[in-house]
Amino acid sequence: MKIFPILIVVGALFLLSCSDLGMPSEIQLDSSIRGKTIYYARNEQFSLELDVHADGGYQWDCRLSDSTVVKIVSTNYRPKNDAPIIPGGMTVETFHFQPLHTGQSTIELSERQEWLKDVPPINTLRFVIIVR
Repeated sequence: MKIFPILIVVGALFLLSCSDLGMPSEIQLDSSIRGKTIYYARNEQFSLELDVHADGGYQWDCRLSDSTVVKIVSTNYRPKNDAPIIPGGMTVETFHFQPLHTGQSTIELSERQEWLKDVPPINTLRFVIIVR
């Protein structure tokens, strides 16, 4: 009696149905969120992908007006379009967020070289999260 094929099928069906079981899935945002207000339920994870001139020493500085409402879980970097890393190439910085409690938090990001405190950022982004 072969059990392995049945286990593979059952496992695949479980993975396909995880979103139907209420397991969290991450909603992905990009720079088009600028100036908008979005609504989330508690623990409904979301991420924000932004282009960054990382090879020029730039990074996104992220500030939350209320970190009890939403928190940054992690950030990571990858080459844009999975292209090889080349001088002058664009990088994507991804922020992973998790809404924690009911309320509102403004998220403000600025792309800058951290060591140049008096130089204005080359790009900014601001949006509002309301957690229900």
